[in-house]
Amino acid sequence: MPTTFNAISLGALADMDTSEGNNTAENASALVGLTFGSAGDALVNDFVEISASGDPGTFYDMDNSPADQFTVDGGAPQTFDGTSVYSATITYVDGTTATISAVMFQDTDGNAYLAPEFSANADQAALEAAPIRSLTLDSLIGNTWSGLTSSRQEWDYAVCFTAGTMIITQQGERPVEELLPGDMILTMDNGFQPLRWTGQRTVPAQGKLAPIHFEPGALGNDRPLRVSPLHRMLVAGWRVQMHFGEREVLVPAMSLVNDRSVRQIEGGEVTYVHIMFDRHEIVYAEGIPSESFMPGEQGLTAMGEACRDEIYTLFPELREIGLTAYGQDARTSLRGREAQLLLH
Repeated sequence: MPTTFNAISLGALADMDTSEGNNTAENASALVGLTFGSAGDALVNDFVEISASGDPGTFYDMDNSPADQFTVDGGAPQTFDGTSVYSATITYVDGTTATISAVMFQDTDGNAYLAPEFSANADQAALEAAPIRSLTLDSLIGNTWSGLTSSRQEWDYAVCFTAGTMIITQQGERPVEELLPGDMILTMDNGFQPLRWTGQRTVPAQGKLAPIHFEPGALGNDRPLRVSPLHRMLVAGWRVQMHFGEREVLVPAMSLVNDRSVRQIEGGEVTYVHIMFDRHEIVYAEGIPSESFMPGEQGLTAMGEACRDEIYTLFPELREIGLTAYGQDARTSLRGREAQLLLH
């Protein structure tokens, strides 16, 4: 794995490693009880890119001999100081929570960061399960380490189709993983539109990264359909009109789970595929409508560097003007609790 990875900036904190020349962060317990992020200032907006300045080898050494350096978003070199692991509670933007072992590291100026895992484990699955609102450090797990592993997991939210999903194109139905930029895809609102970008990633199908499975007929689909938990499906009907005053709404797949016709399936690995147009579109997957990739604050800001740079190359206005330049959601999107009204 590369030694460039995404991390979440937590701001300048009390020094966790007060004495140099050893492998212990003596003051790590002082951070226990702190909460970072809030409903009005979600951590999903605080992603940064960490890159090795020079060659740190396998670790950023904690004994500071010699001092290892890294850069944040390509800025001036910062000197690595220490790392510790905490039992922590993460709260997602939809209000749900998960408990993880959180790896934190710090530079010599006190700037602290939440790091991704160095392997595709359950903690990484929780970090990627949904956009994160806040993080609370509940207790200290360990503060004696040789350093921070510099080769770490990519940190990305999967909001997409699974490989094998059949998409309606001008040439008929085709597997989503075979689509290429320039292919003409049937959209609900704007007819056939050219595909601008595709991306894919394989992850463990476990925890909140496991796909949501729709049995035939669950939403009017002709065949089984699997999408990522946060992928939004188009839902219509009298309940939508009655509760929300809309003819159609977008609903996260995970909010439609009923343990009968819609279930979350764990086991093995799953390949998720993004497809992106000039605007947010509703496309047809296995015969039913659902969304294309929407590079909003909770999508593009947390993607890996290579994917994000590729999108910025295609849509430079997103870098210069901001994510709102891409436009609005194709339909009103429901939150998890709102979607529960449609299940009864």
